[in-house]
Amino acid sequence: MRPDRIRYSAGVVAELLLISALFFLVSGTALAQTAAGSFQSVNGQVQIQRTGGATIGAAAGVGVNVGDRIVTGPNGHAVIVLNDQSRMELGPASSITLDQFTITGGATATRVSLFTGVMRSLVNASSGGAAADYQVHTPNAVAAVRGTRFDTAYSENVIRPGYQGCQRYTDVSVYQGTVNLAPVGTPTAGEDVHAGYEATLPCDKPPTGEGPLSMTGAISLESANAGGASFTGAAPGSSGAPVPACPVCMNMTTTTGTTTGR
Repeated sequence: MRPDRIRYSAGVVAELLLISALFFLVSGTALAQTAAGSFQSVNGQVQIQRTGGATIGAAAGVGVNVGDRIVTGPNGHAVIVLNDQSRMELGPASSITLDQFTITGGATATRVSLFTGVMRSLVNASSGGAAADYQVHTPNAVAAVRGTRFDTAYSENVIRPGYQGCQRYTDVSVYQGTVNLAPVGTPTAGEDVHAGYEATLPCDKPPTGEGPLSMTGAISLESANAGGASFTGAAPGSSGAPVPACPVCMNMTTTTGTTTGR
């Protein structure tokens, strides 16, 4: 074969290899950025850290992908609507990652990691009334639910009164349905928290007994938005306060940019 033809063939092969590498790179990026929903409203400073390192400002209408980390500033607030119409509302000084969002045969599986702050979840039942597989993970707890509305808060680096030696707390406040709150190391050894109640899981210990909403000191979205609770100096959580004879399921209404639950 002539030398010029050899050089030509080698150049074609190199170009084909480059094109193939670019194709797989783009395909891998597309797969990593699976669309899961979008922001309905944003107030204050809210940022999105995309898979791969890019950081952008959040705004109404901006999409949310699986793998995104979302961070709100001290006065930040955001409402995200997922593709199954479930909603996630982030309070100030909060940070989450959307680890999983899949819809298979009409059933939705969602997993969110909450690293700091507070998040309200309004979980939509799957089509046909099937229970949704929705979990919120914090560094020390798992809150697993089935078609419900609840707040999850996580705080650390503070010792609450009555919990000497413990510096990590997950609070759950339930407005509708039931949430199973369990230590992250033993997710099958949790306790159910019912509508109208809240509970705290300190460090790696079992959760406290449930107590009435707003009476145990657990952090909620309302207390965080009002500045009445601090993630670095919160009041103690539930301590097994007496349970009312008839729990009240709290009605929740939503307005643009704000969801209220009490």
